[in-house]
Amino acid sequence: MMNFGDNLKCPLEPFNDCVGSQDFRREWEEWHRAFELFLELRNLESQHDKLVLLLTAGGRGLQRIYYNLGLAPDEIYPEPVKIPYCPQEVPEYDNAVKRLRKFFIGKRNDRIELEVFRSLKQGCDETFNNFLLRLRTQAARCDFRDREEKEILQQVTMGACDERVRDKGLESVMDLDEITSYAVNREILSKQKEKSKAFTGEATPSSVAAVKQEWIPRSRMNGKFYNYEINRGKWSARGNVECGRCGAHRHSSDSLNCPARKARCNQCRRIGHFARKCNKQQSSSRNRTWKRTTDEANLLRQDEGLVEELPCRSISQNVSQV
Repeated sequence: MMNFGDNLKCPLEPFNDCVGSQDFRREWEEWHRAFELFLELRNLESQHDKLVLLLTAGGRGLQRIYYNLGLAPDEIYPEPVKIPYCPQEVPEYDNAVKRLRKFFIGKRNDRIELEVFRSLKQGCDETFNNFLLRLRTQAARCDFRDREEKEILQQVTMGACDERVRDKGLESVMDLDEITSYAVNREILSKQKEKSKAFTGEATPSSVAAVKQEWIPRSRMNGKFYNYEINRGKWSARGNVECGRCGAHRHSSDSLNCPARKARCNQCRRIGHFARKCNKQQSSSRNRTWKRTTDEANLLRQDEGLVEELPCRSISQNVSQV
């Protein structure tokens, strides 16, 4: 008999009976494999003790399944023997495993398992080894037997993230082990390149980032104009400064981006400013006086000539009268 004080302390988690019906077989196979390793470690031989430990470690979920199952057709029950022969032990544990295996394997659908295998793809952040492990796990449920390696290689060709790995699979020049080594080496090289790019792309402490500013038209507020600094992500106010070359408020007169630096003035014909900011035009506008037109000047001259002729005629008439 086993020592219940020590052997019942099973490190295994209880059997998970909340999985879907198509995952029952996988859950049972993985849990039973771990339980068999535990039995080998404990070195138990009694069939009854193994059965008790199986149901105890499996939890209430496995117990509920076991006690509601019928007998399996391949269960073994020895016939009773006559005295003085010792009766044979009933293989309770082996019969229980057969009964549970029949229940879980009966829930498998080969077509669904094959469809799941065909739909497996490598994730963006998944390593190739993890993807290969998922393929092997699902392939074991499909019972490919002798063509398992070929089916896995075909799915690698269809589902790998790296385009070069898929091309190697289509070329049929590598077997599964060779293409696995190729894909793993490709992952290592790509990670090394990313690290080197990140290292070279870091800015040194002595470097100073240039402040890029862009003028965005905005209405005046409180007599000030505003420009938007892209790297700071905010509006900053500028004083009411007007360029002496073009008249804009987005830069000063000594700015190299002023469009009037190479423009010719229409007023004084000099290069370096627009006509609206020409000093000649401003000075002429300040000193501007009223001038008579040409017609007015001619009329005025005619009137002055008539005024001069009138005294002459009066004097001649006076002389003739005398």
